[in-house]
Amino acid sequence: MLNNEKTNNLEKESKVMRPEVKKVRDGIMRAPSRTYGERIMEPIFRYKYDWDETETDENDAVCKSNKLKEIKCTKVLTPHKRKKTSLLEEVNGFAEKDVLSRMISFNDGHDSAYDCNVQNVKRDHFDQVLYAMLFDDCIKVFECDSNDVSNIVNWSGKHGRYDKEGKSGQFAIKKTNLQWHLDNNFKETITWEEVYEIVNKLSNDN
Repeated sequence: MLNNEKTNNLEKESKVMRPEVKKVRDGIMRAPSRTYGERIMEPIFRYKYDWDETETDENDAVCKSNKLKEIKCTKVLTPHKRKKTSLLEEVNGFAEKDVLSRMISFNDGHDSAYDCNVQNVKRDHFDQVLYAMLFDDCIKVFECDSNDVSNIVNWSGKHGRYDKEGKSGQFAIKKTNLQWHLDNNFKETITWEEVYEIVNKLSNDN
């Protein structure tokens, strides 16, 4: 049975995207990892939740109750097709490298193959981590206390070959465990329309 919140989320995800909204979404999806995470999505989330920017590089935001926030984002993309058996497949492979051709909608999130990896999660640097999955049609936002991060399904306490165990971790989100995140850490759904409006507000404030 769908409750009102789930019904509203489905309505958000099914709304036709305006060209100017699509242009902003496409720009964010095409931006390099560090650029879209630190320079685009972090300011958007700070604005939306009325968080302040911290004075150090140890974390990404601080809320009104002085809790330190870490912000992580991951694009939901189908994997690259590795093996090319013909010239046509090789040529088509260049088109497939465009992230826009690999995006999937949230409604396909339980069925399509993808691997979203939330990396470099330093549990001793924040009180809560906000992590977001960027789908074709919406953004799903999740939140977890630092003490509960190690309970996240697929959590690994090591990120990188030279990292000390427990210092910096990561976890992968796939179609097989998406429901776990929805059941345990789901915060809200954000539309690309909302992102577009925030981007414009931030641009006009500068």
